[in-house]
Amino acid sequence: MLTEPKIVEKAPQPYAAILLTLRQPEIAQQAPPLVEDVITWVKAQGGALAGAPFFNYVNFFPGGTMEMQVGMPTKSVLKADGRFATGTLPGGRYASLTATAPYHELHDANMKLDTWAKAQGHKLDGTEDGDRFINAVRMEIYHKDPGEDPSGHPVTEIAFRLAQ
Repeated sequence: MLTEPKIVEKAPQPYAAILLTLRQPEIAQQAPPLVEDVITWVKAQGGALAGAPFFNYVNFFPGGTMEMQVGMPTKSVLKADGRFATGTLPGGRYASLTATAPYHELHDANMKLDTWAKAQGHKLDGTEDGDRFINAVRMEIYHKDPGEDPSGHPVTEIAFRLAQ
């Protein structure tokens, strides 16, 4: 089940993440196990978590390759170290919907939000550079794991930052 898309305001959010370069079919196997690595690293740095885990799809390249962040919101910006990047997700206006659906259906939810935002005349954050799309903020925020919701499905917010 998908909620109707809407525009929401989000505040800037410090985070810690691991950056991956992969293709869409590889996400399910490679990305989820890294969430626990990020949580462990944040706690080892004396940091505090400030919300649900997220995947942020940042750069899209020809042939289906992408760069994504596997991240956790934090109370403050920590010092980056090794494979762990830190920073602040930008605040601003986001197109958003909530998917109460299996993870394998999230690609379709992302496409629905993209289509809706463009049909409404919104320009998505990021830059087209030839056949690449870079510096985007396109997140999947994992609010509930399977079994935590009465539906038995995970609850995921899809949120795309709009160009300001």
